[in-house]
This record gives sequence, structure tokens and C-alpha cells, in this order.
Amino acid sequence: MNVNKIDRRLLNEIAICNAEKSIPFFVTSANMEKTKRILDEKRIHILNSYSFIGAFLCKAPQKDIFSLSNVEVVDFLFSLSVANAMMYVSKKILAKDALALYGEGIGVAFIDTGIAPHCDFLIGKPRVEAFVDFINGKQLPYDDNGHGTFVAGVCSGNGALSKFKYSGVAPRSKIYALKALNENGEASANKILDAMEWVFDHHKKLGINVVCMSFGSEPLGHNDPIMLGADALWKDGCVVVAAAGNSGPEYQTIKSPGTSSQIITVGGIDDNRYDDFSYNKKYFEIADFSSRGPAFRNVKPDVVAPSVDIVSCGTKTAYTHLSGTSVATPMIAGVVCLLLEKYKNATPNQIKKMLLSVCQPLGFEMYQEGYGLPNLEQIEQFEKSNFPMWKKH
Repeated sequence: MNVNKIDRRLLNEIAICNAEKSIPFFVTSANMEKTKRILDEKRIHILNSYSFIGAFLCKAPQKDIFSLSNVEVVDFLFSLSVANAMMYVSKKILAKDALALYGEGIGVAFIDTGIAPHCDFLIGKPRVEAFVDFINGKQLPYDDNGHGTFVAGVCSGNGALSKFKYSGVAPRSKIYALKALNENGEASANKILDAMEWVFDHHKKLGINVVCMSFGSEPLGHNDPIMLGADALWKDGCVVVAAAGNSGPEYQTIKSPGTSSQIITVGGIDDNRYDDFSYNKKYFEIADFSSRGPAFRNVKPDVVAPSVDIVSCGTKTAYTHLSGTSVATPMIAGVVCLLLEKYKNATPNQIKKMLLSVCQPLGFEMYQEGYGLPNLEQIEQFEKSNFPMWKKH
């Protein structure tokens, strides 16, 4: 067997399947005619051929796949993976159903590119409580980039347009969309600070409990203005969740405000699912793009979440897919909403302590995964060991 010719996902699928079970896969070759003869000789079932990319779609058990990897004319063997990660799979990974909570009544401020009037925010009880445009000064919600709509969907979308298939982690949370990034997904520091200041001034009156920041800038040291703004929100009672950044796999690449030692900084994993419904935690790995710590000698990121080919709300189509730590961040923001629904009086420091305490290490360095992947099935155990500190609602 030549493992250098076999796609990693296909190897994962082979490892968990019965040895006699036939599984679909692609065979690529520069000589399709000769490869077809070999496939016929080996009695490997050809499902289809794609001459424009020099590939066959086949189906065979593992022994035949391994034997093909030794054939010189065969270039590579690929899995038949679907190129998107469904939110319902990601929620299973985070064990959201263990709490049976939905973020009811919890307010989330998304500092991003805006929000489109997507059905997943409007059907049922409309949940876009406020929209503030720091770029163009418009009054009605819009998103000329798409990133903010996607991020809000990961955390707070109810999945109504997909018959609730693509619902977010906290599908009943309240949405406060603050457009501080332009159509290119960029923002100057003053625009970010304008949005942060708005949250600072309004969060107690409006009931904004969580701030989701799926952006990052190059850190400017301990007095970085954006980091200081995040710290101020945290100290004033908001749970701030920020992306680690997409500058991995190099170390010391955490972006601001994720460099803050106080807030929750989120890195990304690739869960390597082998179909639309299944995953195996032993195949989880840190996404190559996920920024690594340390940040000012502190362990960062704090936690990780799925970040590769996630499906959420789109602006040009009903749903689209995206990868990055900016995708993992609203998942953790959603988890925080669930915790705040259960523990309404918890402070940001208490929520962070709880979140880190129920994380499952994945076996990587702490500067890659922090404390690991949250496992909400451990919440009840944490509550028992810390009662009466953690008061239920």
C-alpha cells in the first residue's frame, strides 16, 4: 500500500469501515485508457468517468483500494467527501443537545459586515433587535460582504429556511448587528472602537450579554486599542468571544483582540467528517490555518471549535459554506449563550471558568488547542462540584 497516494479522508473512512464494505472513491490518472483496463481487470466497479479532470468514480472494498495505490499509472485516490460541514453535525460535536437550551433571551452583538434580512432571523419571532451602521450610516439592515450574515447564522440562525436543518447553536438568541467592517471585510481601528463603544454604552439597557468578534488585526502590544476595548467590555459585564486568526500554522500569530488574556479566544479544528452525518473525534486535528499562541506569554487560543467548510446563512444564496476561525468563533459565542441562559447571573469570568473546565483536550499542544473542545455533557458534573456558586435561572 502506498499511503502517499491516498487522500487522508479516504484513509479515515477506510479505517472505520468494515473491510468487506465497498466505498466510493475517485481515481485520478493521466492515462485514463490504461487505468480503465486495470480497473476492469481488477473488477472494480466504475460508477462514472470525468475525462476533463482525468478521473473515475469507483466503488470497491479496502483491499482493492490499497492495491490500486501501488499501480504506477494511478496518480491519486480521493474520498467522495461532501465539501461542506453541516451545522447540525457541528452542534453534535459541541454536545449542544445535552443542555436542551436555545439561548432564549440572550443578546449577542455581532461586530462584523452587517446582516442581511435572511429568513432564519425573521421567520417566527423576528430577532434582529438593532442594526447600527458605522460605515455608511444606513438605517435598514444589509450586508454588502456576507461575512456578518454567515457569522450571525452560525450562532443565532434558527434554520427556518432549511426546515431547521441548518440552525445555529443558539437559535433563539437576540441579534444586535453592528456594521463596522466594509464591503471588503475590512475596518479601520476607529470603526471597530465605535462599535465597541456603542455596545459599552447600551449593553446593560438592551440586555446584550455576548459580543462576537470574528475579525482580527495585527496586535500592537499590551496597549493595543482594539484589545483594550475588548477588555473594557469584559470588565463591564459582556462575555467577549474573538477569533484567534487565520495565520497558522506558525506560532505567536494570534490576532487582536484575541491576544487579550481576559476574553475567550477561539481557534479552529478540522473534524474530518467522512459523510454529512458522521464524525469520529480521534480524527480531529487543528486546522492548518488556525493561529497559534502564545500571546504575550499567555496560553492562546482558549478553546477550539469546528472551522472547516461550515454551512450557514448566505446573502446571494439561502446557505453557503465558509472556513476559518471566524466560523468557529460564533459557535463558541452560541455555547456561551446556552450557558448564560442556564446561569443568568454568571459573570464573564465565571462563564469562562466553566467553559474551560468542561473542555476536552484533543492531544495537541496548548498553544494550538488551548484547553480543547467544549463538551457540554460535562456541565452537570461541573455544577455539582461547584454548587452553590452556580445558580440556575
